[in-house]
Amino acid sequence: MAELLAVTKFDAILAFDLPFPCSIVSVAKQFKVGRVISYWGASMSDINKWPLLGLRKLEYLIKQRRSADLFLFESKAMQRTATHGRGLPIGKTHVIPLGVDLCQYFPEEKKVYTHLQLKIPQGRKVIFYSGHMEARKGVGTIIKAALKLAQDGRIAELHFVLCGNKNNEEDVYLANLRGSDAAEHVTFAGYRNDIPELMCSSYVGVIGFVGWDSVTHSSIEMLASGLPQVNSNLSDLAEVTVHDGTGFLFKPCDYSELAWCLYNLTRDSIQRQFFAENTPKRVVSFFGQSNQISLISPTHKEY
Repeated sequence: MAELLAVTKFDAILAFDLPFPCSIVSVAKQFKVGRVISYWGASMSDINKWPLLGLRKLEYLIKQRRSADLFLFESKAMQRTATHGRGLPIGKTHVIPLGVDLCQYFPEEKKVYTHLQLKIPQGRKVIFYSGHMEARKGVGTIIKAALKLAQDGRIAELHFVLCGNKNNEEDVYLANLRGSDAAEHVTFAGYRNDIPELMCSSYVGVIGFVGWDSVTHSSIEMLASGLPQVNSNLSDLAEVTVHDGTGFLFKPCDYSELAWCLYNLTRDSIQRQFFAENTPKRVVSFFGQSNQISLISPTHKEY
């Protein structure tokens, strides 16, 4: 890096997840780089309280010469892990919401695409999930909600489609479903290239995170596709989903509440349509990829 900086003048450096403190910043400053910006795509720290937070703030003051001039975060919740976790001054942080390509994800009626591709009876309303299968992603909560719906005799017209499983990750969930009426109403679809089409032909989206996670593209892609969501009421998801506006938020791990929300939303076509009309508007206002790029641009004057 030093060799490059020695022969090229940089007004600014934008780095992804550049940590604090970082020796790279010191080198950049030696070569008169105007500004070093770290675009932070994950949590920076657990939230801390005094006196530990005070020690973190003191550490920043001592080591700030090796700190980026600005840290960009994808959500207010992630920003808080820097200010109330790592001790960074609020003035050294800025929020730029995650964006999606609105040319790839947009409302388009594909009523039976998912049913035909995955051999699902066409009378069922598809509840869609896309993401990783780690425990913190809450797939277990979704499966428990499906079991609850089956136990209550409310799953006949519903079907869960879960994408993102690999290397037999679904086996543990299939074992839980075995012997239940829910087993025939759950499909693990793996990794796919037709996620936009699947979203457009689903009825409701669901994300069941059970612990803190960074902003997920999937939740914003669902919004852009006009898909109402029932999501865990956790920091980042709560910034994407407007409760009673674009969907419902439920208490993390509460599979009974999730089951109730899903059932009621799939039974109430008027409310579902209201949510579906609001979701693309919210994306255009806050989560468009072009807006994200514009805000990151060095010509942007807000930060």
